[in-house]
Amino acid sequence: MSTAPSGDERLRGWDWQRARLSAGELHFENPDGLSHALGDGFFFVDQPSHQDLSAGDRFARSFYLPAAGDPYRGYADRTAGQLGEHQGYYRREADQTEQFFLESRNWQAVYPPALVEQALGMRALALDILRAVLSHIDLPPSLWDEATGHSLAGQGTYTLTFNHFRPEVRARGLNVHKDSGWVTVLRSLEPGLEVHRDGGWYPIDPVPGTFIVNFGCAMEILTRHTRTPVAAVAHRVTEQPPVRPASGGDRFSYALFVDSSLDETACPGLFRYEPGVGLNLEMSFATFLSDILRNTYQEDTSGLY
Repeated sequence: MSTAPSGDERLRGWDWQRARLSAGELHFENPDGLSHALGDGFFFVDQPSHQDLSAGDRFARSFYLPAAGDPYRGYADRTAGQLGEHQGYYRREADQTEQFFLESRNWQAVYPPALVEQALGMRALALDILRAVLSHIDLPPSLWDEATGHSLAGQGTYTLTFNHFRPEVRARGLNVHKDSGWVTVLRSLEPGLEVHRDGGWYPIDPVPGTFIVNFGCAMEILTRHTRTPVAAVAHRVTEQPPVRPASGGDRFSYALFVDSSLDETACPGLFRYEPGVGLNLEMSFATFLSDILRNTYQEDTSGLY
């Protein structure tokens, strides 16, 4: 069994924590891997052996192209006006990215069937990871559903987001930000993702056969005063070069985001947990989400809180 790396070694980015999910539990390669992962805000998790990722990869490589009779192309004309707030195609001016966002309530109507199946599998994995992490925090299980905005009960906001990086655009890859919600399950095949730790930027390079998992602001806020606080680490994607390696095309990535319900009659907002006291309402989730998204994609701001 490998020994846990020192802080300096981990911050070099080549030895972040790795786990597999089995029977609802996260099993880390290092004995103290969970505590390091919660402090890092990131870890790698083995992809389920039965999960086929080809539909997501195909969509990520082609969603922005003209349709041409291909069900995985022609999504650049799907807008928020048609699909709902914060959804649809976005072509970023301050970043290299063009993106497609879609919440789970629209998956069946918009995505090809194979992609719907993959999205459901990624959501199930994300929720299992969230439950596994919560089981190690001094938050009573009776509060889990309310505390996480009913996301564990299937009433949260689940968004599958695709990123295509346009190497011909001279701009940052993707701006500095923290994710808004609980957990993110990211499919990334190429270098470029970096996290901010101790005043520096460090790479999270892909590990074959894994997803990258990171925690969002909602988890950080909820656990801030517990014995096991969870970090939501600022991250970014570096500018992609105009000349790509001969072995591949443009950089792409995609992620399943788990957020709280946007129905304020069911979920009034984001909570922090005070041990011995209970849940305290911190802020409106809808307002928080709008603010962090707006600040992420402007030229002179960052998506932090």
